[in-house]
Amino acid sequence: MTRPIVLMISDHHTSTFVYHAIRDLGVTHVIQEDGPTEHRPQSLKQWITHLYIRWATPFMKWTSQARIREVRERYPLQDSPIPPHHLIHVSSLNDDKTLMWLERLAPKLLVIHETGPIESSRLNQLPCPIITVRPSMAEGQLQAYWAIQSVPSFCEATLEQWTTQGWRVLDRAVIYKGGSDNFATYPYLQLTTVLPMLRRHIEALDLVQSDRRQSKVQA
Repeated sequence: MTRPIVLMISDHHTSTFVYHAIRDLGVTHVIQEDGPTEHRPQSLKQWITHLYIRWATPFMKWTSQARIREVRERYPLQDSPIPPHHLIHVSSLNDDKTLMWLERLAPKLLVIHETGPIESSRLNQLPCPIITVRPSMAEGQLQAYWAIQSVPSFCEATLEQWTTQGWRVLDRAVIYKGGSDNFATYPYLQLTTVLPMLRRHIEALDLVQSDRRQSKVQA
């Protein structure tokens, strides 16, 4: 596989870390949809938990600075802004404008991070591999935090690729947590676990000369 690579994001601060982690592998452009994407609760219990996270996270972040620094030492997370000349802003990743840009850029790989749901009909129109990281930050924070409170403590993240049958897991990794971890430290735990895995798979794609048509056949 040859480059370029296009990264698709929403207005989520962790996507900056992803950009800097893979930019040297061939990222030429970043397509960003307007506004942050939130995990929307489906029940009263989920709404209560959601509100608790929003209230508690700033306080937890303030009290967890030492732990955050410790986790960030595992992997060089860079948080400098994405260069403006690499950014393309769209209202939604499901818009025709997004498809127009992708046709013009003709990426050889599409990486999706922390966006809203993208219609399968849109994904099926793209003739290149598409990979993403799961769970989303909001879902992962819930899983990790409640796992900390129980025994055994277990949480994982996956790297997935789009096929005609939906998302297929390429790789998975256990997220190791400590007793002081919480909603505020989870994003750093996930990224320091997932980003090396993401880089490894992008580099491997260069060796196998994979394209999306092969992925469809194998799926």
